[in-house]
Amino acid sequence: MTWTAARLPRLDGVTVVVTGATRGLGVATARGAAAAGATVIVAGRNHDAADAVARSLGGSSSAATLDLTDRASIEKFADSIGEIDILVHNAGVLPTSRVETADGFESALATNVLGPFVLTNLLADRIRGRIVAINSTVHQAGRVDFADLHFERRAFSGARAYAQSKLAQALWMLALDRRLRAARSEVTTAMAHPGWAATEMTGVTRVAAVDAVVKWLGNTIANTAVAGAACSLYAAAMPIPSGSFVGPDGFLGMRGAPTLVGRSTQAADPVLAERFWEVAAELTGSELPT
Repeated sequence: MTWTAARLPRLDGVTVVVTGATRGLGVATARGAAAAGATVIVAGRNHDAADAVARSLGGSSSAATLDLTDRASIEKFADSIGEIDILVHNAGVLPTSRVETADGFESALATNVLGPFVLTNLLADRIRGRIVAINSTVHQAGRVDFADLHFERRAFSGARAYAQSKLAQALWMLALDRRLRAARSEVTTAMAHPGWAATEMTGVTRVAAVDAVVKWLGNTIANTAVAGAACSLYAAAMPIPSGSFVGPDGFLGMRGAPTLVGRSTQAADPVLAERFWEVAAELTGSELPT
């Protein structure tokens, strides 16, 4: 039987934080968790948008402002959160131009990796269940340029920045899982990718003709946001081994029902993962509590 979010176990009494939960996959993930009985904290940069989603979920769900490119916003959000069961790092950006944060970080690396890195470290002592990061098959094309992480010298490419950030995210999650296992923690980790999901991120080239083709393809062969979010929900709530990667079971992983999938050789390299962790910790001044 095909797995859908309707087959989620009941999540009554479970608190779930979903970042970037004001549109697309984030909204669908929040709705799926709430439908299973979870209390969802809808985190997003726009508080009004997050509040609208939280109100639509009903129950005890609530909204919170979170900008993963802003250290003060991350710390304020973390200070406002009590104990939680599941943290879903759904927020992400595919940049069309180079944007530098106040800390000097390239925006894709900041939003997709460094911000979540800091947030996880701040919340680590209050997470009881699982930490999930929403990744992409694009990580397979990524290369982490440790000499120029923020594209200060090399020519900027949004696609290259996004691929680097997704490989870096996979490396961070591998290093995180290794630390949790070494500490005999009961907290588990997982990654998920939605396949090619028909969301706002499928039309970002700013070239009208290209975006039109991408949108048509997205509406024709891609997973819907709901189907893509099923992978996120499976990774968040199903009994799978810590460190698992969940993605669609269809052709080239573009669409289909959730299943356990593989990752690139680089993304599974523990030495590279430790190197990235050390760099992330130095850049952010943040570390996992011991």
